[in-house]
Amino acid sequence: MNTATSPYEYYGPTLCVRGNWLYEDANVITIENYRNLTQRGHLNVVRPGKGKGNYALVEFESMRPDIKDAVMEIVKPEDLKDLTYNPIQELIKPDSEAISYFATKYTKPDGRGLELSKQKLYCTHAFILNACREFESKHIARKKKGWIWEQISSAVNELEGFEHKLPANARALRRVYDKYVADGGGYRSLVHGGDGNDNSRKVNDKLERLFLSIYTMKNKPFSSTVHQIYLQFLGGSLDIVDTSTGELFDPQDFYKDGVPLVVSEATVWNYVNDPKNQVLVSKYRSGAHEYQNNHRPHVHRHSPMFSLSKISLDDRDLPRKLSNGKRVKAYYAYDVTSGCIIGASYSRDKDTKLFIDCIRDMLLFLGRGDFGIPMEMEVEHHIVNQFKHDLMLAGTCFPFVRWCNPGNSQEKRAEHFNKKKKYGYEKRYQDGIGRWYAKSEAHRTSVEKIFDGENNNYKERKYEYEQLIEDDKFTIEKYNNDLHPNKKRYPNMTRLDVLKSKINPNCAKFDEVIWARYVGDKTTTTIKRSQYVTVQYEKYALPSPELLTLLEPNNYTVDAYYIPDETGKIDRVVLYQNDHFICECDKIITYNESKAERTELDESIRLGQSKYIAQFDSMVKNDKSRIQKLALIENNYPTIKASQEDVVHQSIETDQEDEFADLLNSYDPEYTKSIAKENI
Repeated sequence: MNTATSPYEYYGPTLCVRGNWLYEDANVITIENYRNLTQRGHLNVVRPGKGKGNYALVEFESMRPDIKDAVMEIVKPEDLKDLTYNPIQELIKPDSEAISYFATKYTKPDGRGLELSKQKLYCTHAFILNACREFESKHIARKKKGWIWEQISSAVNELEGFEHKLPANARALRRVYDKYVADGGGYRSLVHGGDGNDNSRKVNDKLERLFLSIYTMKNKPFSSTVHQIYLQFLGGSLDIVDTSTGELFDPQDFYKDGVPLVVSEATVWNYVNDPKNQVLVSKYRSGAHEYQNNHRPHVHRHSPMFSLSKISLDDRDLPRKLSNGKRVKAYYAYDVTSGCIIGASYSRDKDTKLFIDCIRDMLLFLGRGDFGIPMEMEVEHHIVNQFKHDLMLAGTCFPFVRWCNPGNSQEKRAEHFNKKKKYGYEKRYQDGIGRWYAKSEAHRTSVEKIFDGENNNYKERKYEYEQLIEDDKFTIEKYNNDLHPNKKRYPNMTRLDVLKSKINPNCAKFDEVIWARYVGDKTTTTIKRSQYVTVQYEKYALPSPELLTLLEPNNYTVDAYYIPDETGKIDRVVLYQNDHFICECDKIITYNESKAERTELDESIRLGQSKYIAQFDSMVKNDKSRIQKLALIENNYPTIKASQEDVVHQSIETDQEDEFADLLNSYDPEYTKSIAKENI
């Protein structure tokens, strides 16, 4: 009988026989005898046969001699030669703390973690030594330590299914164990002393810094060139100097025990391409843009919930060229939530006017829709920097203003929108969009080189300025009216729908008094007939004649600010005099003087104008009460002497009164009419 069918097995360190084998397979006893003997204690059942797949185990040494002999006659002693018991293997259990320590907490002196193979090896050593500790604690009270460690060493050497490198010698194993259980030992004591130690590195830190310094020189040498320069430096045929300090490097610093530290090209390549070093290398060998986008960490954001919560602005060159070889400059204002373009401007030059025109276009769009003023503006320092103390000062016109860091294009939302617009819509609706050097064939344009004396000319289609602007405006309309890319959040809604329906409730209303001053056009004009000013050959009326009192003495000149709409039409102007706000003036609309043709609108306009004239007449009438009719009587009393200031002040008032009185006395309507006719 082999061990596969043997009734024997160990339960822990106890040799047992299967209970059902005694009364079923061997018929040594009946099942009734089995039950009686177990109840009387003549058979010690160390494991009951309860549960699915389990069977009872009876301690072999507890059976009566006659039953034991009967068993031994059926199962010969030589059948037990392969049946062994390993007391350590039974006690081995996983240790989650050891797994965590070697996987995440332990680092080598060079800062790196352990390889997976070594993590597994050291964890296995911890599992086995934990079992040794448990075995020792069970037998320490009644066994000598020498016997205990002979048993432990024998059991560790005979472990099955555990790959380890613990010593086979009992004394050496005990030294490893004592170091493991001692204070300050633990898991760290299981790591080999040379694992990750700087002694295991052929290249020390000073030499590594030299490799990196050579590799990051301005001529961007190859790693093989770095190796060649280093060997020349060791041989003395080449000196290396630190240009920042003027200090020469000493080749003797790169000797060890009188022998130069000679390395291979592969070693140099490995160190300059180490991920930790690649970041530093990229800082010096790559451009700022590449380093920023490929290596430097960045923040992670999500778009705001409401439209007009944040507007991102950016300039760009339209991809297709003008007839003179230059490109049209464009400036866009994007609503971040909807992605909608709410302002756009174009110019042949990249200047401040381009930015102001974009703000003006945005405000016209927002004003026409009565959307409100954006809460936050995101801009870059270039060309906008001169407005940081007025228009783009946070709290002045916009509650919040965010200035993007120079050279970090990825943080500006408008940059991402520009890319989507170019390759998603301009490419769809315009010809010749892409780059001749693009990786994707679909984005690559065809360019034919002209082989002439300059050897730098190419055949390329050119466009007129007006056509490029018209094409871009058409593309913007398609872009704004296309479905929002986040279809889950905004199902069946265009970008424009999202803009209109999700406006931030905290947005302030559009106030032309404020915005006309900052982004509007300006002209100097004069208030005429106490009623209106003329701007761009159109008349704009004061809302009330009482506003004349806000003017400076004898000064009817004012500054008129206005924002034309997309057609150039001006509906309203804002008047200032010496930086003091006077009023808003609406455009004067005439009415039909013929009663036969007059409409309700005409009548409404006539009544409005008549109302203004009535207010003016009432104001003059009320002021007339301040004028008294005087007569002067001479007498012989001496004249009062006044100070110079009083004399000047009184003389001015007297001159004005006399001038006004003379004007009234000398006024002849018929004479004035005749003079006017002669001057026509």
